[in-house]
Amino acid sequence: MNSDHRTDWRTITALNAVSTLSQIGQFGIGIVVLPLWLAQHGLNAAQLGIFASAEWFGMLVGLAVAPRLNTQFGHRTVIAIGLLVTILGLAAIPDADWSIRLPAAVLIGLGLGLRWIGLEPWLYQIAPDKARGRLVGFHETLIGLAPIIAPVLTEWVGINGTAAFFLGIAFTGCALIPLAIARPAPDQTIKSPAVTNHSNPLSHNVLALGIIVAIIGGITDAAFSGLFPIFGAGRNFSSEQMETLLSVFGLGGLLLQFLVGWLADHRGLAFATLVCAIGTVFITMIAALPLGFIGLTLSIFALGGTVTSYLTLAIIAATSTCDGNLSINVRRVSMAYTASSIFGPLIAGAAMKTLSGEALIWLIGLLGGALSGYLLLKVRLVR
Repeated sequence: MNSDHRTDWRTITALNAVSTLSQIGQFGIGIVVLPLWLAQHGLNAAQLGIFASAEWFGMLVGLAVAPRLNTQFGHRTVIAIGLLVTILGLAAIPDADWSIRLPAAVLIGLGLGLRWIGLEPWLYQIAPDKARGRLVGFHETLIGLAPIIAPVLTEWVGINGTAAFFLGIAFTGCALIPLAIARPAPDQTIKSPAVTNHSNPLSHNVLALGIIVAIIGGITDAAFSGLFPIFGAGRNFSSEQMETLLSVFGLGGLLLQFLVGWLADHRGLAFATLVCAIGTVFITMIAALPLGFIGLTLSIFALGGTVTSYLTLAIIAATSTCDGNLSINVRRVSMAYTASSIFGPLIAGAAMKTLSGEALIWLIGLLGGALSGYLLLKVRLVR
């Protein structure tokens, strides 16, 4: 690891704080809690689907334009604009009609996308080279708190009024404070850090693996999150049991990201990816058995760790390749993940409609098997 006097821990700490606070406001409130509020205020399923699509569309736009804005205006400015855009979107929704709420949804997603690509390349440029995987894992763990903290806080303040919006605006706005104390970002012309012989896990383009992992991760994560209630209903679980299992899935993803980053640092990116992919296959085989609630809970916890790790591994790949600009590389895997997330529920829904609710688990396992086969056939695993 680089010596401490060469590592800007002040900025690393500040940027992690920016991510944690803004993720609670932008994602936790804006993406997770907001649909619940809208459903209680009369939106039907079709309108909720359109609203969610508008948020993801806004995020894709933010991901697409952020690298150029980083170069023109600097990372700090792009992050600040992203935070302010989301605040504007959240503030516009409570007393507005549908014609205003839909553009506001785009603004919420746009702000999240700008902050994502404004912050992460900055953070990973200044990360210690040999600890980059662990830093990515730690960072993903922090932002993984958002979908857990935001619903709890919303339940505390109540979802019927506008308190949830004030929470989202407050957390997003507070992220400007640590952003202000971060030292200036490195020169925008800096390329992605070169991969050392120790950490290079591939015999071909590292970024290509990152994009493939991101696509599989997006399909898998979105399919599970969007269609798990149908799987649970097929096993006669109550709504309370399904909420518990979804929380356990999120907790598994939260707790295992640092371990995945550590594995990538010490055994290589491809080896860590293979462990997660093969692990997913075995976990889904177990989950497909007629388990009791406790047995399925343990399986879902482990599945949350492996499935959520796909995005972490894709980001590690984007920050480890020596090809191209870091902002553009992070954007590529982020857009691959986000775009594939749109199709995950469609693919899983068609399979479950044709077969049964159990098709969700088999689909996740098949994708893990496909990734495992790709790694074993096309990628050279090294320590």
